[in-house]
Formats: sequence, structure tokens, C-alpha cells
Amino acid sequence: MKVFKKIYTWLHLWLGIVVGLVFAIASITGATLIFEDELYPLVYPEIYAGKVDPRPAKRLPLDSLYQRASTYHAGQPLYGLSIKQSVDGSAYIFRTEGERLERSLLRLDPETGALLGRLDGSRNFFYLMEELHRKLFAGNVGKAITGAACLAYLLILISGLLLWWPKNKKMLRTRLKIKWDAKAKRLNWDAHAVGGFYTLPILLLICLTGLVWSYKWYNQGLFYLFDGAPQQKVLAKFELPELTTDGLTWPIQHAFEQAQHRLPYPGDIEISLPDGKDENAIEISRENELAAIPNVVDRLFFDSRSGDFLKAEPYEEQTRGMKVRRFILPLHTGSFAGLTTKIIYFIAMLVAASLPFTGLFIYLGRKKKKTKKTAGSTDGASVVGNYRPKGRLRSV
Repeated sequence: MKVFKKIYTWLHLWLGIVVGLVFAIASITGATLIFEDELYPLVYPEIYAGKVDPRPAKRLPLDSLYQRASTYHAGQPLYGLSIKQSVDGSAYIFRTEGERLERSLLRLDPETGALLGRLDGSRNFFYLMEELHRKLFAGNVGKAITGAACLAYLLILISGLLLWWPKNKKMLRTRLKIKWDAKAKRLNWDAHAVGGFYTLPILLLICLTGLVWSYKWYNQGLFYLFDGAPQQKVLAKFELPELTTDGLTWPIQHAFEQAQHRLPYPGDIEISLPDGKDENAIEISRENELAAIPNVVDRLFFDSRSGDFLKAEPYEEQTRGMKVRRFILPLHTGSFAGLTTKIIYFIAMLVAASLPFTGLFIYLGRKKKKTKKTAGSTDGASVVGNYRPKGRLRSV
């Protein structure tokens, strides 16, 4: 039993020292991203705020708006369009191709086609926070580091619980509350042990869900667990004629009108345009705001030449594994029960960011104390391990 305790004590200490800084960065950036939807209109009002006339009869067709947006961002094709109906009526936001940091967001006036706002991905605070959160600004190398840190932190959390576990009821009472009037050393220990205990369930959930984006085997494991088979990817590649995207006008408006008829409930709409390579159909998806849980999305596919309907992928017909996979994001970000769980997650992430530092202070304090004990041994006294002989030693 003592050997087992030494092992998980060693793991808790040294894994915490190795990955503590990485997890502190992930916790701080994660706390920021929790309120991304609420902060966007405040940080970038030119993109996500401002009054828009909700009367659809006065709006330009989406085909025309797409052409206008293309002229505002010449040189880089547009990848798709977001119609944010939850922000002051409606907001039409076009996005360019590429990774998030490479994309630009263009907001157009739906009545005139005028450019209302533009935001480059490299200047988008939330894109930068996500890049730091997931990849540490180091691409695939950073992604591998954060993934390994996430795995290591699972061991840290479990070993921390074993170290926290009290031997009796009296000790339990002291480990469930912080002694605010104690000295700094005790206060630091309480902040680490008590704070870590109360945030443990949330941090475990965040780590377990975060691994989905780090490892393909973990993501596929979810589908094997709930479906008994690997993920069945929905292909947007249909039996259509050879597609050349240069100078092509997409029938976006026709597809959009059909999507509104087929998806009549309220919710933001995402329109993804074909790239002519892996995808040659227009995809329109809508998140159902009336659903009991978040991230309930229906997808429709349309012919990129005629705009005619091709195929539907309703949420109800998705596999159990896919439904669980869609719920992973709300579980990871704390949005599954609205603002209440977001606030709880936010507090937990701030505590998580402090744990590597409070733990380091505990270690340094004990190391300093041990050094003092060793230095305190005088001439004529011998110390072997933790044993000090009683009485005086006679000189020979």
C-alpha cells in the first residue's frame, strides 16, 4: 500500500510539474472561449452587432450578395455564409477559405450589399485564443503537446483525489472547506486541495471530452462504443458533372429558400459552398434553437448548378454515436445548460489555472523545510533518512 502511495504521489508531483504550464494556458484560454458567443458582439460589433431590417422582401438575393462579397475580398474565394438570426434580427456574414487564422469574415448589408464590417482571422482574438488553446501556436507539434498534456492531466486528477482522500471524518471536515484566516502556507494548501476537489468532476469531464479533438483513435472509440462501428462520414460528393469553381455563380438563393421550407424552426443557418474537389454540392445546416439540448443540427444538400434538393441528413436519423459526438462540444464548453453551467465552468477553469502554481508552492515549501531539517543537524549528530538517534553520542 505504501509503495502504491509513493507511485501516485510521484506521478501527481512530476506530471504536474511537466504539464502544469500547458494546462494553465489551456485553462485560461478555455475560460475566455466559454463566453465567446456573448463577447463577440461586444468585441466586434461591426460583425455581430448593429440593427438589421428583418423584412425579407427588401433583401437582395444571396447570389447577388455573394458576388458583392467576392468583390470585397478579391483573390481569395469564399467558403460559405452564416446567417445569424439570433443577433438583432439577421446578420449575413461571409467567410473565406482556409484555416481559422487564415479566414476573413465579411458582413454585408442585406438590403444594399454594402460592406458593414470585415475581420481578418489573424486579428480575431477568439481565433487566436482557440489556436493557443488547441495548438499553442505550434501547429501539429503543439496539438500533440496539448493532447499528451490532457492525457497526463487525467492521471494528475485521479492521483490528486487519492492524495486528498481523508483517513477519518475529522480530517474530512478540514478537507471540504478553506480556512480563510490561516497563514499563507495553509491557505495555499487549502486552495490547491479543496479547490481541486470541488472542480474535479468538471475538470475530468473537460479532459475526457477534449481528447476527442486530439486523437482520432479516441474519437473513433466513441462510435465503436455507441454504434459498434466506425464513424460513417456524410459525403457531400454527389454524382454531378465535372465542376469548375472559377467564375461560377452559385444558386444559393434557390437552395436557401428550399432550406427555409424544410427547416422551418428558428436557428442560425450555415451555408457551405463546394470547393470543386472533395465537395461539389451546396450544404445548408441549421441548429434547432427549440431543441432540448444544444448542437442539434439538420443538414441538407443541394445541386450546385441548379440549386435543386439532393439529400437530407436530419438529426433524428443520425446514429447514437453521432448524437453523442455532437453533444461533446456543449459538454466541453459548458454550454449544455445555458449561462448557469457556463459560469460554473468559468470558475472551474480559473481554479484549474491556479492549481499548477499552488501545487508548485506546496512542493517548494516542503523542499525548503526538508533542507532546513538537514542543515539543522549539528556536529556529533547523525541523521539517516528521517531517523535521528536519541540521546548524545559519545566521542570516540
